[in-house]
Amino acid sequence: MEVAKVEKQNTHSYPVTASRLYPWLVILDCKQGQRQTFFDVSKNHYQTKNIPEMCNKLIYACSHGWLVLVDPDPDPDSMDCYLWNPISLERAQLPSLESIDYQGCILSSSPSDPECHILFFNRLENSLLVCQKGDLEFNKQVGIFAEDVELWNFAMVGKTIYCLTLENTLYTAEFVGRTVQFTRIIMEKLPRPSPLDLPKFDAFIVESCGELFLVHMMFFGFRMEEVYGFFVFRMDFEEKRWVKVKSIGDRTIFLSQHNGTGCMYSLATDLGIKTNSIYFTMNGQRLLYVFDLESLCISKSLPCSTVSRDLEQYWVMI
Repeated sequence: MEVAKVEKQNTHSYPVTASRLYPWLVILDCKQGQRQTFFDVSKNHYQTKNIPEMCNKLIYACSHGWLVLVDPDPDPDSMDCYLWNPISLERAQLPSLESIDYQGCILSSSPSDPECHILFFNRLENSLLVCQKGDLEFNKQVGIFAEDVELWNFAMVGKTIYCLTLENTLYTAEFVGRTVQFTRIIMEKLPRPSPLDLPKFDAFIVESCGELFLVHMMFFGFRMEEVYGFFVFRMDFEEKRWVKVKSIGDRTIFLSQHNGTGCMYSLATDLGIKTNSIYFTMNGQRLLYVFDLESLCISKSLPCSTVSRDLEQYWVMI
C-alpha cells in the first residue's frame, strides 16, 4: 500500500490558491479540530494547515469556489452556518441550522449572484431548508414530493438542479421565491446486482461537461461495508433514461461517502491521476481507494499517516 509523502510544512493559514484542474482531498481530524490536511492526489503529498475559518467545522458543500461551513458545537439544534471563500477570504453569515440531520447542501449559483439560493436537505424526513445571503432564517419545506419517494442527492448541470431519489427517480428543482418546486422527468428501474449477492448500494449523481452521471457504489461482506465495485450510468436527456457506460474516457470521478457527494473532471494523463477511474473515501477510514473502470480492480493508499481514525474527508475544488 502506498503512503503519501509530507510536503514541507506550511504554517500559512490558508490553502494554496494556484489554479487547479482537480480537487483537494481535505481531511478533518475530529480529535485535532484546529488542523486541516490538504492531500494532492496528483503529487501524492499532503500539507497541514491551521485555517481559523475551518477549525472544528464541517464542510457541507463546495461550489463556485465557496465553502459552506457548519459548526456542530456547542448546540446541535442551533448550529452556526456560513459561506466562506478561501481565495478572497470573504465570509457571509447564513441562518443557524436547526438539525445535524441536514447534511446535504447545494448552491444554485455563485454566492456573488443576488439570485443565489442555498439549499440544505434532510434525507430522514424528506425536508428542505432554503435561504439566500442576508436571510435571517430558513424557509422549511416538508413533504416535498407528491409521490412516495425518498430524497437522496442533488447535482447541478448548467443552471438546472437535478434531484435523485432513493428509487432512482430524477426530478428538476426550480426556485419560486423562497420555495422549491420539483418536476419529475424520469422514473426508471435500473439494472442492479442480485439482492442475494449484493443487497446494498449507495448512489451519487455528478456533473461533467454538461452531462449528468449516476454512480452506484456496490457493497458486500458480512457487514456490507466492503466495496465490490461500481456501475456508471449517463443520462440521455432526449430519451429520458439512464444509459449504462463501461468507460468514462479521460474523465475521473471523485466520491466521498461521508457526505454523499461527488465531482467529475476531464484530466490530462500527465497529471499523474488515473483517468477512467473512481477515487473514493469511506466513512471512518483513513484510506483513499481507486476503482479502475477498465480492469475493475481497486487499489488503495494512505494519504496521511498522522491523522486519527476519527476523521471526515471531503473533495474540495478551490
